[in-house]
Amino acid sequence: MTEPVAPQEHKWRRRCLLLAAAWGLSSILLSFSMVRGIVAMPLYVHDADASGEAAYVMADGYAYWERLRAASDLYHMNRVKRIMILDERDNGGFNFVRRSSDTRVQRAIDYLVLHGVPAEKVTKIPAEVEPALGSLSESRAVARLEPDLGSLVVVTSAPHTRRSRLCFERSMPEDVEVQVYAASGPSESSEVDAPIWIEYVKLVIYYFVA
Repeated sequence: MTEPVAPQEHKWRRRCLLLAAAWGLSSILLSFSMVRGIVAMPLYVHDADASGEAAYVMADGYAYWERLRAASDLYHMNRVKRIMILDERDNGGFNFVRRSSDTRVQRAIDYLVLHGVPAEKVTKIPAEVEPALGSLSESRAVARLEPDLGSLVVVTSAPHTRRSRLCFERSMPEDVEVQVYAASGPSESSEVDAPIWIEYVKLVIYYFVA
């Protein structure tokens, strides 16, 4: 004879099944870029008409080239006079034209030149970036090395825009106008495939430490 299931055990079994169903449904929904873009919307700020004395391109990440392209667009639209990038000395791979290995910053400058930006219009920002607080390290480096800036456009990926604006607004002098330009929309960004929850956690951490 089968023993009856205790009410408490039955309740916990139902909860586990509901939790598993919710996890499965959310996993399916979040596999669509449009849904992930909607989930990332609170992280997104974008000054569509952004213009300033210079544009700074946030470093790192596989969407870096997307950001560089957006910065070149700003230059060609005469919205910025020059582009600033982090002076990353990491190995950027072998260059078969130069027959030597490039640094990451050399690759970035070549990419901008390929998109019509003169090399002399690219400013390198030397800085030691802390891996745990990279965005804050970059913003403080720009504030330290570019003290005469009156206005700045920060170019980054959609899920990073609110965090980047927070860092630069708190790092730059109060009289510097900071605008943020997203390289693409939330559902179109290369970063849309990265874990979105991490960006929310980072935003909270930066809010208290920046």
